[in-house]
Amino acid sequence: MARAMVNTFVTLLALALLAAAAPARAQVDEAAAERLMHRSGLWEQLGATALGARAGIEAAARHRLTALNDEQLRRLLRATDAAFAADTLRRAVRRALAERVPAAHLPALQGWFDSDLGQRLTALEVAAVRPDRDSERALRQGITRLNAASETRRRLIEQLVEASRAAESTTGMTINVAVAVQRGMASVKPDEPVAPVATLRAAFDAQRAQMLEAYRGMSQALFAEIYQSVSDAELARYLEFLRGAPGKQFLEATMQAMDRALGEAAERLGVRAPGAAAGPTT
Repeated sequence: MARAMVNTFVTLLALALLAAAAPARAQVDEAAAERLMHRSGLWEQLGATALGARAGIEAAARHRLTALNDEQLRRLLRATDAAFAADTLRRAVRRALAERVPAAHLPALQGWFDSDLGQRLTALEVAAVRPDRDSERALRQGITRLNAASETRRRLIEQLVEASRAAESTTGMTINVAVAVQRGMASVKPDEPVAPVATLRAAFDAQRAQMLEAYRGMSQALFAEIYQSVSDAELARYLEFLRGAPGKQFLEATMQAMDRALGEAAERLGVRAPGAAAGPTT
């Protein structure tokens, strides 16, 4: 079941481009963190997370990958919408970013995101996670575009995937959402214990290497499609930003912020849903 659930989320979560680590210097306040979330597109991307989790559950139900009856499925979807509510995730990420983004990096980050190129790239990235976007079609088109690209272009895209840690962040996000949904599925079944987050995460972590390999290739194709209108010179400038200390720290801080927010969502989904008998949750 774990492998099936992971596969369900591959397309839905493949556009996650975020990453993070916590520096030990003066940090920004939450107002500054929220401005960075808006300027980087993270604010809008977080709004798509609940839709991705819901779509994964619905797809699993359609393919009979769950043993839930109709009422249990409805309860799980309601619980998922609440656990992954955009406002809740945004508050958690804003708080975590404020703890992790060095204040000394704020001018450079604002300068990048406010630049013409920064704004164009953010718009492209936000468009890539809109609910009405056909991600499977984008992936197919990206594969075709990547195969036809020059060696210089392919190399730039490979470097961007590496610098952004796209495969690592997508794997982490997929595991986090899958763990949350597994807990949620158990929480709506009267006689099934809700496994601890750590136990479920360990089961998914066993597949991490294979997921990383798959997402690395997928990310390259998606980047080829998402950034098709961006010149090689502009991609090189983006790569320079991602490799620089402010960009790298911001990406790393974002991944840790997302990890915390989604971990909290998993805990919320593990609470026994109304109408289900009580059972162990730890």
